Amino acid sequence: MAQLKQSEEEIIKLGKRLIEELKLEYTVNTLARWMVHYLAELIQNVEKCKSEQEKKKLQKECCDIILKVWSQKENLPMRQPLEDLKPIIELLKVFKKDDLSFLPNWLEYRHLPSNNEWATFVDLVKNNTEKLFLTVISTNLNKDLLSKTSDWFIENKDFLSDEEKDFLQHFEMITWSNDSSGVYDFNNYESKIESLSVDEKYKLIFDEMEELIEQQKQELKKLKNTILIR
Repeated sequence: MAQLKQSEEEIIKLGKRLIEELKLEYTVNTLARWMVHYLAELIQNVEKCKSEQEKKKLQKECCDIILKVWSQKENLPMRQPLEDLKPIIELLKVFKKDDLSFLPNWLEYRHLPSNNEWATFVDLVKNNTEKLFLTVISTNLNKDLLSKTSDWFIENKDFLSDEEKDFLQHFEMITWSNDSSGVYDFNNYESKIESLSVDEKYKLIFDEMEELIEQQKQELKKLKNTILIR
């Protein structure tokens, strides 16, 4: 197992987080009950120890066990760190090829004025595609689920895999782009349009997406007519 560079205090904090997650399965899973008692006893022994020398020894043993448990987290009866965001991760991975970024390349560019008809068409397609992408992400992003994983982001981020850290970095970028783009936030409709049903909210989103695609079609027709008239 690769040696982690986190402090013993951070590792014990991770152990306490594992206990909290395992407690969610406490009443229905024997392994979860055993792990909760086992980890809790290890941590309590460290915290109650009066001898500094003995405490350091117990702390090292406790941290080693916590890291071993963490390395096998996929096999534990607990919610995985980013499990609730799995639908969003799957959407983002559509754009991830080999070692490329989760973000499609066109999100890195912005509008540049041009008198070139082809450039105008490509610019509109790029901008509308970006809006479509962000709309799909917004529709699937449940902020209640996001709040459930916030502890992993804030307190235990250093223990996540490189891929999970990469996702979080790009997720923050997408969230920022979403907030500044004017894209509908499906999860905030309750506060904005309380009278709408779920189906009506979805209809608004699909209407917007259809409008974006229609704009692309109209710009393509305009480009076609301009080129063929010459």
